[in-house]
Amino acid sequence: MQEYTLEQFGAQIAALRNVFDKVQVIDPRASVLLDPATMEPAGTADPVPELDERGRAAKPLMSGPFGFALYQAVVAGGRPCVLQLTYTMPDGPSVNDREANALQRMLKQYREDLRRDYVTGVYNRSFLDTEYRYYVAEQARSGKPVCMVMARVNEFGDLIRNEGATAADCCLNAAAGILQLAVSQDESENAVVRLEDGVFLIVAVGSTADRMEGILRKAIDGGRKCFSLSLSRRGEFTVTLGSADWAEAGNWELMMALAEQRLGNH
Repeated sequence: MQEYTLEQFGAQIAALRNVFDKVQVIDPRASVLLDPATMEPAGTADPVPELDERGRAAKPLMSGPFGFALYQAVVAGGRPCVLQLTYTMPDGPSVNDREANALQRMLKQYREDLRRDYVTGVYNRSFLDTEYRYYVAEQARSGKPVCMVMARVNEFGDLIRNEGATAADCCLNAAAGILQLAVSQDESENAVVRLEDGVFLIVAVGSTADRMEGILRKAIDGGRKCFSLSLSRRGEFTVTLGSADWAEAGNWELMMALAEQRLGNH
């Protein structure tokens, strides 16, 4: 691991800022930004991804212009920390080369794929935790109604144990289709997210929990809740719902905990 005095570290950061759009110093244990001149806390930071044996990591930016965040573990002034180097790809009229445009399209599709659950095609937990929850919080603070509904596919665990992952995935696909169709016809701004196992989360801006739960319940009750177990066998599934409003919780964590508690009470 590279070690620097604070003076050397400051010169290194100044040089890196000529190349990268953003250079930040992070304490990975506390998830806080550090002032490179003093190594004192200077704000909150997103969690650092797992570093390899060389103390490095990279991940694509999940919002805004497409680009990458590079991570390098270093020691500055005797304190272990991580450099986060952000580089965004050029976009717009300046990029008119055919190969460059093809690369841009490929990278944008790559980022979209990273946001999606590979089984059902709905959004995944990474999209929720790194991007959407912060947007939702901003909307709630601006005064818009925000709610979430957890939807549990009750048969998922038994399917995994008794029929295998393929049958369970078919079940989840059928459930996701009903949920997506229901919210796509609503005027609220919403997203369907697969959390884990057989649980989905529907987050809506511009709707209350009672209203959104009613929309989903109507779609589930009227939907075709069957899926293929094999070429000659079909199964059926049921869905349990639990919901909460931002207005009754006051923040994301409590709203999610309340929805989870209500789901568990059914």
